Amino acid sequence: MTNLLLLLLCFLLGVGARRSRAFPADSHRIVTAWVMFVSLPALTFRSIHGVTIDRTLLVGSVLLWFIFLLPAAFVWWRVKQGGSRELLGATLLCAGLSNTAFVGLPLIEALGGRESLGAASVVDQLGSFLSLFLFAIPFATVLGGASLSWRDSVKKLVRSPAIVALVLAIVLRDVEVPKSIDSVLERLADMMSPLALAIVGWQLELSALKGNGSRIATGLAWKLALAPAFVLLVLWLWRGSIGPTERIIVAQAAMAPMVTAGVIAADHKLAPGLAAALITVGVPLSLLTVPLWWRVLS
Repeated sequence: MTNLLLLLLCFLLGVGARRSRAFPADSHRIVTAWVMFVSLPALTFRSIHGVTIDRTLLVGSVLLWFIFLLPAAFVWWRVKQGGSRELLGATLLCAGLSNTAFVGLPLIEALGGRESLGAASVVDQLGSFLSLFLFAIPFATVLGGASLSWRDSVKKLVRSPAIVALVLAIVLRDVEVPKSIDSVLERLADMMSPLALAIVGWQLELSALKGNGSRIATGLAWKLALAPAFVLLVLWLWRGSIGPTERIIVAQAAMAPMVTAGVIAADHKLAPGLAAALITVGVPLSLLTVPLWWRVLS
């Protein structure tokens, strides 16, 4: 409950900070950079270090790719039929990318305890994060009208601090981390959730809600209900039952739209207002729907 209250408070602080006009208009970019380059890598390393990545986690991570790829195929068809690249692109980015880090990790910890963070972090990095670099960014680049460079995408992925932290955590899984270093990483990791939710609040655009009700409903219906149902069905057919690991995977699939999706939409001029609206509605709504999924699966 404490984590949920913290997320809500930081979201509201972000809303108030922007409207107070006490900060520069681009302050959120600095905070986003800190989260992506410092806090998330620290959390990734601490959570995955020493965790065994089994076949179930690998399959679950790949299933999160399909949360993006399935609607991406539909969006591509709609664009070819004359649909709006901007509106469809923003909806796809937010409906296809799960907020498995900024909201997912704190929420999973609140529901399943700290022991659940290892599996949740694996799904976050190998599932949502790889989907972001392998599929979402190239797709957004094409929809935005820019030329696609797979070489640049791979370079960004390899140089991503979170991916580097993931590799180090796996390579050093049998090496004991000194307590002093672990304490520093813990402090840096603890910054992620408050700052991330403040960014979401900062990007709140109430004006974007007007006229976008159907798009928001469609995007969130997939993100919060249909996508986790799809993942649950595949896991149940494959495993024959749903255990603790499968429950974590489904919960991660049910998370709100990824905060970074809004950043990508803005960078590629894909209806950033709509993307912000989807995130703004999706984050608080997921605080209700994800616990419901967790309860049903338990």
